[in-house]
Formats: sequence, structure tokens, C-alpha cells
Amino acid sequence: MRIRGILAAFVVALSVVLMAGLAQSGADLLRADRPAVTETKRTTAGAETWVTGPGTQVQLRAITFNMCGGYCNGGATDRLHLVQQEIGKFQPPAHLIMLQEVCYSQFEWFQSAYAGTYEFSFTPLLTNYPSCGLSDCAVNEDSDPNNDDRRCWVGQVLGARGALGAKEEIALGGENHQVDNSGKPLALPRTFNALCHDVTLTGVPGKVKGCSTHLYAYYDAGGVGHRARTAQAARLASELDDDIAAGKVVVVGGDFNAVPQPHNTPVLDSFYRPTAAPGGGVGRFFEADTTDDRDPDGPLPDGPEPPLWTQTDPDCVASSVVQTCRSGQSTTVDVSPTDPRNSKLDYLFFSEAAGAATLSAAPYAMYFDDAARTSLTYKASEAARAADGDYLKLSDHTLYRGWSTVTVEP
Repeated sequence: MRIRGILAAFVVALSVVLMAGLAQSGADLLRADRPAVTETKRTTAGAETWVTGPGTQVQLRAITFNMCGGYCNGGATDRLHLVQQEIGKFQPPAHLIMLQEVCYSQFEWFQSAYAGTYEFSFTPLLTNYPSCGLSDCAVNEDSDPNNDDRRCWVGQVLGARGALGAKEEIALGGENHQVDNSGKPLALPRTFNALCHDVTLTGVPGKVKGCSTHLYAYYDAGGVGHRARTAQAARLASELDDDIAAGKVVVVGGDFNAVPQPHNTPVLDSFYRPTAAPGGGVGRFFEADTTDDRDPDGPLPDGPEPPLWTQTDPDCVASSVVQTCRSGQSTTVDVSPTDPRNSKLDYLFFSEAAGAATLSAAPYAMYFDDAARTSLTYKASEAARAADGDYLKLSDHTLYRGWSTVTVEP
């Protein structure tokens, strides 16, 4: 049975939040936050209805995390138990785990640590990346891939609680004319593939596809990066149309390196549905964190929640027709008290088998609370500091968990 779309009629109350500031991604821009540690709940006065076939409704749960495994962690595996600890706090367990900027040695650690529970797959973004722990990656720069040292690989990982089907690496383009923020050619060009698998998930009796992706990261004045990201997002969304038409629930998680607001950037127009406010889109997806409400569970543990970015127009306006928002909490992590970051760059998209009223999400930052980097805190006020005053943090991105009730076809 194919899912043709969603015919929705809702009654909704969505309040408007003011959001402030746009920051770049982490320092190396391979690819910072005022998150609420508690999950963001949707406020609806009525229930959504949507057209489905004879499928089963389940709460599909996913995590996406740009773990900055190279630049922030040097390819080390001795801190990965902290990532595992945070993943384990998401209960019931996540069906899908999407990780970005993972060194190959770290991917192997996840494979071993989760053997028998999750299956993991990897695709490289860079094959000659010295920040993964091997300083000389020259052997990977010749024309023979058979002699590559995988300790120089960094890329995307997809994990499924169950079994992975055939691997699909969707080529996104953007390899030509890669430049940094100043417009100079990149010394280490990337290869952009979305890592996708059809998956058989524990407790989910139907057709699901998961994808982990990382789009072009730089923000040059000439717009090279902007054009590349826009094209990459459109290519990925287009390539997934056939899967959605075939009745699969498709979940895409990753670092899109773009903010959601259409008047700032139309990069994500190809993912957001026409009813997403403001501006709509041409896509077939709902984003997990689309609320405009302040955190309904109260302020952050270490003080009042500050405003997020400010927009010229409201994100969402209450209407007799439900409109999900092009908004959400920051997914970047503060560098220091004097260098705050406040930008949403990471996303969890659920295809149109999702129920908009059931979407919920919780991006949150993780800092080290000790100089030895052995334990975590969610509070910047408790973060240990480097000699230069910067916070010691597990990643420059938040861990982002989200879920939606979806209808899976047999």
C-alpha cells in the first residue's frame, strides 16, 4: 500500500517564540546552545488524522548526533561510553541512531559495544583526515583505495535496533569547487553521501528506511556553500520520493548546516511540507522539533531560558489548520561564556506517515564537568574549562533525540 500523502484537519494552539542569533558550526566547520534537557511537547487541542493503508501505528524513536569524533575527540574511543550512556537514557530505546563525524575506529567501537542489539553501518566523508588520530594520512591520497588506512576515515554512521538491509549511499554532489569561509579551496575536500538502509526494527512490524547525512559546512561570502547545501538537500529529498511512494516510513537525521527559516535560507524547502510555517516548502517530511513554545517543563537547570533567534515574521500562527513550524531549539553548543552559540543545524525528519501532533524532541548539550573529561553535565555553569577559557565539551553539537507516531505498512 502506498502512502499518497496526508490529508490533515486539526485544531491547534501554537504560541510564537522569539529567536535570536545565528552562529556558525564548530571551529573546524567539518560540519554551539541553550537546550532544554526535558522533551518538548506539542500543544494541540485536537487529534490529527491522516490517510494510511492497513498498517500499524507505532512510536518511532530516533537519535541524531554530530559527535565531533575527530576535531573534538581526536578519534579516541575512551569517551564513547559516555555517548552510549546518553543513548541509553532514551527510553524506550531508540530504533534508529544517526551519527556524524565519526572516526572509523569509533564506528568499530559502536559495532562491538552494541553487538546483538544494534547493527551499524559507515560511509566516509573524508578518507584522509588526520584529526582521527593518525597524523600522516598521505597513503590515502594516492589513486589506489586498496591501501587506505582506515584510521584516517571520518564519516556518517547509521545504527538500527534490529537488522540493516542493503546499503545505499546516495550521492549528494557538491564535490567540485569546495571552499572555506574565506573562499579559498579546501585542503581536504569532502565526498558527500547520505548513508541509508532499509531496516528491520525490533517492535516495528513494517517498512522503514533510515538515513544519516552531513551536508556541506562552509559559509563563504560568494555563496558556494549555500548553493551546494541547497542542491544536496534537494537531491536527498528527491531520491527518497520513491521509498515514500512505496509505503516506507523514512527517517533522515543529520547535520544539515542550515537554519530552518526560509527567509534566511531555503536549503530545507525540499524537506518541509507546504503547511510548515512560515513559508512552507515542497517536501514530504515533518521535523521532530518544530515547536514555537517555550519549554513547557520549566527553565534550564542553571538559569532562565534565554530567547532563541528572532525572526522578522512569526514562525507559527494559530490556525484552524495545523501548521508545523520551521523552527526549534538550538543544536549547537556554547564555546565559552563569551562565545555563545545559538543555531539549529541538526534535524530529525520523519516522512509523511508521521502524525504531526505526535512529534516531540529534545536536543541537549553535554559538557565535561572535570578536567580529565570523565563525566558529563548538561549545565554550562558546571563545565570544566580549558586554559583558554573554553568549555570542555563532548561535541560542538547537541545530542538530538526525537520521536513520532507513524503508520508502518506491512
